[in-house]
Amino acid sequence: MSYNKKKRQYSKISLALFTVLSSSVSAQDSVATIKTDNTLEVIEVTAQKRLQNAKDVPISMSALGQKKLIEANITNAQELSSFISNFSVSQTGQGYNVIMRGLGSGPNQGFEQTVGTFVDGVYRGRGHLMRSAFLDVERIEVLRGPQSALFGKNTTAGALNLTNVKPTEDLQGYINTSYDFDFETTTIETAVSNSLGESLQGRVALKYIDGGGYLDNMITDNMEVNHETFLGRVSLAWQPVDNLNINLSLQHDQDDLLGYAPTQVFVEPAVANSGAPVLNAIRDYTFDNRTAKTNPAAGEKEQAEFNASHATLNIEYDMGDTLLSSTTGFQSYTLDGSNDPDNSPLMLLYRLKNYEKFEQLSQEIRLTSSFSGNFNYIAGIYYQTTDLNFLEETRVYPLNIIGYRDFRVDSDTMAIFGQFDYKISERWEATLGLRYSNETKDGYRKVVAMDPATRTPIVDLPLVKAPAIAGNFPNGLPGSIFSAVVLGGQNIFDHEISNDRDEGHFTPSINIKYKMKEAMFYASVATGAKAGGFDSRANNPDDFEFEDESVIAYELGTKLTLLDGTADINIAVFNMVFDDLQTSVYDGSTGFFVLNGGQATSRGIELDGRWAFADDWMLTSSLGYLDFTWDKFTGAKCFKSAAKTSNNIEAGGASCDLSGETNAYAPKISGSIGLEYNVELNDSLELKIAVDSLHKSDYYTNPDLNPFTRQEDFTKFNARISLVDINGKWQVALLGKNLTNEITKSNSVDMALMPAGFYNVWTEQGRSISLQLNYNFE
Repeated sequence: MSYNKKKRQYSKISLALFTVLSSSVSAQDSVATIKTDNTLEVIEVTAQKRLQNAKDVPISMSALGQKKLIEANITNAQELSSFISNFSVSQTGQGYNVIMRGLGSGPNQGFEQTVGTFVDGVYRGRGHLMRSAFLDVERIEVLRGPQSALFGKNTTAGALNLTNVKPTEDLQGYINTSYDFDFETTTIETAVSNSLGESLQGRVALKYIDGGGYLDNMITDNMEVNHETFLGRVSLAWQPVDNLNINLSLQHDQDDLLGYAPTQVFVEPAVANSGAPVLNAIRDYTFDNRTAKTNPAAGEKEQAEFNASHATLNIEYDMGDTLLSSTTGFQSYTLDGSNDPDNSPLMLLYRLKNYEKFEQLSQEIRLTSSFSGNFNYIAGIYYQTTDLNFLEETRVYPLNIIGYRDFRVDSDTMAIFGQFDYKISERWEATLGLRYSNETKDGYRKVVAMDPATRTPIVDLPLVKAPAIAGNFPNGLPGSIFSAVVLGGQNIFDHEISNDRDEGHFTPSINIKYKMKEAMFYASVATGAKAGGFDSRANNPDDFEFEDESVIAYELGTKLTLLDGTADINIAVFNMVFDDLQTSVYDGSTGFFVLNGGQATSRGIELDGRWAFADDWMLTSSLGYLDFTWDKFTGAKCFKSAAKTSNNIEAGGASCDLSGETNAYAPKISGSIGLEYNVELNDSLELKIAVDSLHKSDYYTNPDLNPFTRQEDFTKFNARISLVDINGKWQVALLGKNLTNEITKSNSVDMALMPAGFYNVWTEQGRSISLQLNYNFE
């Protein structure tokens, strides 16, 4: 370890110990898992835009409270998804893959996610906004399947519904600290809440993270990706009159990154054994916890700065039998960085500018009945406007160009929706959901290949010299010929293109529910749609516009309370049929493009449960089985390999037929099993031991289904032992994640401008040990 690394480690340990000594910390509800009579506590959710017992909600869902989030140190969506069956989040070069039941859109600035994220009722459709989600969270609900009626916006595969902690009338607060010894990461989170007047309450929440890098970059001697993150939120709750509640929250986030993505180069065994000289230049090409990327001598550096602001205004006016609700949301972010897309020391690609700016304003107004009679409803209108600007400059060394990209898209959405419940009898209830949405979009994209020195378009140069043609044309080629033949051969074409879209979608759903004293059974049919749009990533003007996607989903489920209230189990069986699924596909050269992927079927079983099977013992689970099949998907990209050839190449040899195949990021088996044990040591102390097993069966990490990008099945184990104050005031804990040190991949692409057998792989975190200290005050 270098002196600088040691110095950073010692300073971070000192900071963590200082924080520990000055203020011990704890999760706000850290010991309230099992009631004193050994029955399970009630889980309340807002999955249907109102507070309900989770057992009454006819949806396949998983819910995690603040207690679990803090104790498991879940600080981002990737870690969250490890605990939830049939759900996956992974980082990519341009954002995040968010996958539910094998379905997801992938990264592209031109479209939102297939799985919508909502925070305090406000839609967050951009993957980068996930960086802002995990601050003072009260509860996270993972809703599987289309949620079009009430959530609407881009929830064809499901939704994440996050609820933040609200201000309180009494003085309450906490301080949570942790220090990760393996990855030298310090995390501090604190919140305080109290009355500010007779009818006014306030809450302040802050979070700081320093560290987090888990890949050792052999070139820069940095641990990547290292974060210095600050999140801050101020919330106010005001009740000017008895039947009026007004809640305002303002949040600002900043995330400074050293490094850009946890990536490394991997080569096929046949290539690794070939002794090719390029392997020495790449330096590290085995799949491990190291990487070797950037060329500092050429000025390459991976870094980024992310800033986001959020404002949410929730107003509720109780009119007796009806509740009038208004949710206003504003959010914006900027991402400004540079990175090495070839993820190696080779001088192939360098993205010297990667700038993204986004703004969104939304307004929803709802009327909700009192749910006291036989007929009840939730009905409302929704409006949203967004503005995205994306600017990119990429140096392509072999072609001696800078690829300039300017992409913009503006959209406006209007919707009217309703959900109507009718109680047929004491046991039977029917629900009809209706939503009509209209969305307009204006898109613009400009791609120009420029000379790196003069910024002159290549096509206008009298002569172009480049390493890629030096052997055959040492004196160069005229710019027009170079542009048409050499760049065209790499699917790079100068163009400036714009268009607009206007489309509407009607997405009904119906649900039948049968209730017994200790059980609820339901059957549902739901539809969903996601609007088409404009492709930001493609280099070919023919790949600019893509079409909308749609789904119809069938689900049967039950929610049971067993063994005198000491156990509950939720089971769902589903079948979802997708048309024109929007997918992001690598073009085999330097870019990606959006392809509507024909028809697909996703079917499976999901099980979520809890069992307090003995005094002080609790078993929890979230397990899923998934069978995803492309029913029809022609024109797909074929995988490129040095040792294997696809067996489904279409006539002409330019594309493959994936009909009958599975999708990437779709393991057959996924989920988690957790075991907790609590024991009182004396009148003031309690010992708590928790173990989590996180499993995924094998799955592809590249949509082209290259066998060399397949992740083998794995099981990771987390364990935590804590000493807890019997009154829940404080606790100290030791947390181990991925104790067997499974090094796994989450995403893969072909290595740009390299022959078959070279890949860029996104790596997940290995083993880590953390010290946690928590303190609650009131």
